[in-house]
Amino acid sequence: PKLHRGPARGCLHEGLLGDTNVVAWEGRRPVHCSGSVQPAASPWQPEMTFQKVSFLDFPWVLDYILATRFNCSLKQIRHAVCSIVLTLHTILSAAVELGILVSQDSDADGAITAKPFIDNMIHVITECLRHFPLCLDSEFFHSFLEPLPSHLRFLCGNFHPLTHMQFEDSGKQKAFETQTKAITQALSELPSQCSSLELYMSSQEPVLKQIQLIKEHLRAPLWMLMHDFRSLQGEEKLLVEAVREAVRSVTELQGREMGERPGWPQVMGETLLLLLPLWKLSALAVAKGQEALMRMVAGPPLAANGGAQRLLQRLIEVLLSDKVDFIDIVLWFAAEPSSAALLSSSEAVDFLLPDAANIEEFTQFRKDGLMRIQENIGVLQNYVIRLPKHLRALVSSHWRKAVEEVHLFLQLYLRVIEAFLEVQKDVRTFVHNHLFIDVTLGLPLMTWLAPDGRPQARQGGTVLEPARK
Repeated sequence: PKLHRGPARGCLHEGLLGDTNVVAWEGRRPVHCSGSVQPAASPWQPEMTFQKVSFLDFPWVLDYILATRFNCSLKQIRHAVCSIVLTLHTILSAAVELGILVSQDSDADGAITAKPFIDNMIHVITECLRHFPLCLDSEFFHSFLEPLPSHLRFLCGNFHPLTHMQFEDSGKQKAFETQTKAITQALSELPSQCSSLELYMSSQEPVLKQIQLIKEHLRAPLWMLMHDFRSLQGEEKLLVEAVREAVRSVTELQGREMGERPGWPQVMGETLLLLLPLWKLSALAVAKGQEALMRMVAGPPLAANGGAQRLLQRLIEVLLSDKVDFIDIVLWFAAEPSSAALLSSSEAVDFLLPDAANIEEFTQFRKDGLMRIQENIGVLQNYVIRLPKHLRALVSSHWRKAVEEVHLFLQLYLRVIEAFLEVQKDVRTFVHNHLFIDVTLGLPLMTWLAPDGRPQARQGGTVLEPARK
């Protein structure tokens, strides 16, 4: 799987190292996004900076760090690459202008046959100019420099037929000759520019290999972790589908048994999805140790008493029980809402999640989710307590399948968290030892539902109903 959401792009010119949301450098002193400047290091010691970086942003930030450390050593190489890039841009710009001239005058000799040659030139140059890393490395040069001779022959082969075109309009003919002259001059410069780049590369091969080794060391665990995130996203989709199926089945069951199609199964499905952050925190509490969590909530600022701690433990047991009945969960929240507020408090979230984690999901849960759950519980309680005994058993069986899917999701969620903690530790140690920077990877948002806690609405239907044809 691709680690990057897109190519990391940056200016190759000296002094213009690009920018990032995480850190910017001013001289030799790192400037944080908060605006604070770290004290300057001693001139005989490598300066140490401290960064918290979102996992998804780390590839860009790593390129920035490497560029800061190594670009001074690669000055000649960067200038040589810039010369080639500017020459290619000159050819690209002139080819685009030729394309415009040809499209405006279809009566010109060979205009129809010339268009494919121009399109070929534009395509091959566009491919050459893609995927420039912020910090150049040996892998980039092998992918960029080695194909250049064949690209140059391809450009010359497609350009030569264009030189024989003639326009009846003198103004267009003059503009055409201007562009072809620019392309001819640029093509004649490319061979010497490539030779210069190859010469500079051979002299700086150790530096390029060092950069490449750093990237390769970090790439494998990051790719595996990205694969884990995508697996978790797929499991979340299966969970939503299981909830949607439970809503449909219970609605049909109520229709057959009671002769009506009620709306409360829809509310029950939304409530289950709203509870996902609380389920995650319960699983994290078990993984980290409930005793440690109880000691934390007993201390300031929460200062939870013994009764509150027992209710919190009971809540975790109710949510994670192998024989859980979702109707029992609904009735539990109707009788005891305070333990959910304690488990989702900012102090508990900070204690349970890894350092530098994205806590937006849990902040939103405290801000809006808990209140919506209580509103839904008030509606659901009136319906579930009136269900006939035989009907309640059938309803519970349908929801049990959805809750089982939640538990499967939580198992994968904990494995991803464990894998992330290992990668976080490895990256921090490796970057500290090789680049003299303390980097803490931040756990990204671990839900792909809408910000309000619901799945994204499907066109033509509500969030938990299939789209109508």
